[in-house]
Amino acid sequence: MRIFSGQNEKDLYIEEVWERLESKYLHVYPFLTDHEFKDLFGEKVLNAMAALNCPQDKCGLCDTDIDCPFYSTRLDRCGIDPYKPVHCRLWHCYECGPGQVVKDLRELTAVFADHMGPETKAREIKKALERAELSADGATERFVKLIQEFRNEAPRPETICSTIRGKSSPALP
Repeated sequence: MRIFSGQNEKDLYIEEVWERLESKYLHVYPFLTDHEFKDLFGEKVLNAMAALNCPQDKCGLCDTDIDCPFYSTRLDRCGIDPYKPVHCRLWHCYECGPGQVVKDLRELTAVFADHMGPETKAREIKKALERAELSADGATERFVKLIQEFRNEAPRPETICSTIRGKSSPALP
């Protein structure tokens, strides 16, 4: 199974995604909501991703492979799940197979490589979490607030609270 029937189809697809990215999502890229990601990449990539079957779903190995500043083994999922970056959504381990689909997705990852926004601040939060100076909920809340600020959004209490499994946490400094 392949995502694209050939290089021409792949090139046309990439051009279309770039056009949508530049016209609709550049101001928030790479931190996209599920809806924004689906709109940007469309059914072709979503169907390919649905064909994957990671033997250790949500294991964190992919996050560790790319040294994600928003992920720590002390979290039970991505620290910025409501705004998961494009790179993280497209990158999969080969064990998730089929191998050609993973390869095609990884090639798209390279084409649409994104910086991780406020990486320095994110790594500070991650280090504090790993030194046990922050709880998982506190780190998740700070990660989400950091991305909302990056996206120029006012923090939405319902997003923060749902991100930390419905628990409230102390206000951020």
